[in-house]
Amino acid sequence: MKNHRLKAGLSALALLAMTGLAACGGSEDAATLVDGPWEDVVAAAEDEGRVNLYSVAPPIQNDALVEAFKKAHPGIEVSVTRGAGELPGRVEQEIRSKSDGADVFIYTDPDLFGDLSDDLLEVDGPHVDGWADDFWAVEDKAIIPTKYPWTMFVWNTKTFPQGFKTWDDLLKPEVKGKLATRSDLTTSMAATYDFMEKELGEEFMSDLGDQRPKFYTSAVPMGQAVASGEAGVTMISTPSIVADLKAQKAPVEFGFPEPGFSIMWGAAALETSKRPNAARVFLDFVMSEEGQEAINGDGFGASGREDVKGALDLSEGWTFFDSAPYTPEVMNDSQAKFDKYFRD
Repeated sequence: MKNHRLKAGLSALALLAMTGLAACGGSEDAATLVDGPWEDVVAAAEDEGRVNLYSVAPPIQNDALVEAFKKAHPGIEVSVTRGAGELPGRVEQEIRSKSDGADVFIYTDPDLFGDLSDDLLEVDGPHVDGWADDFWAVEDKAIIPTKYPWTMFVWNTKTFPQGFKTWDDLLKPEVKGKLATRSDLTTSMAATYDFMEKELGEEFMSDLGDQRPKFYTSAVPMGQAVASGEAGVTMISTPSIVADLKAQKAPVEFGFPEPGFSIMWGAAALETSKRPNAARVFLDFVMSEEGQEAINGDGFGASGREDVKGALDLSEGWTFFDSAPYTPEVMNDSQAKFDKYFRD
């Protein structure tokens, strides 16, 4: 794996190695990968009885996906490990040590799966048919289960009852000290700020920094801060995070600014899986209409399958995240720009 892919997870990986948490349940012999009709694969998956999912998805999406999968395959349990930037390092360690851990991996950087392509199982289930060509992270190895808006205005309706429609609304005097943004410069955030600088200009970015934003480690606590009134508005979130807040009766509303920036996940079954047939069955289900509705329904994202109920259409007007240009050198430059705009 390329070094810049693992940067965010190295410290977490070291901790996992020290504490012995990198493996789930210790070592065990891998089951035999079935080479035959799909019904034989499903039968073998049921014998394995469990699939370990490592996922960056918010709970509302993980829960919906697991619930839908268990309706289709009640004989296969799903164990979910939710994480963020530490997951690539953890998966890499498990691959190298061949320890028991992830069977299926969902992560926010599709290019990462190109680095892992030699360690991924072939995607060969029945739901390959009808899957869109532009929803592959690695052809026949890793899918893109969703593409979703990342630049979103999410505001507290008590603090800002008039809401936000344009990027320039963030520069209003009353927003000063009430804007929330990310504190950590991941590749996705570096790309987001580069998009904003290109589309809105350096002066806009400088003025945005003058609004004295509050900083948060991820979009989830950022959304919670807006909901509580600790912050008033953010321009970074996801539809599923907002839906979760609204389900809790939080006083929030949202809108999509133009132009907009979108990110996506990659997903794959790992060749080192101790339960490879269950991993294949789970990933195939993610590609099904039911799986796609669980992930992308209710306006959560765009689907790789046509006519999925509630999925978004992001075919026009969106710029999509590409992590490939973000080498360590580019990330250093991005950090310097971030510091110039938001720290100096």
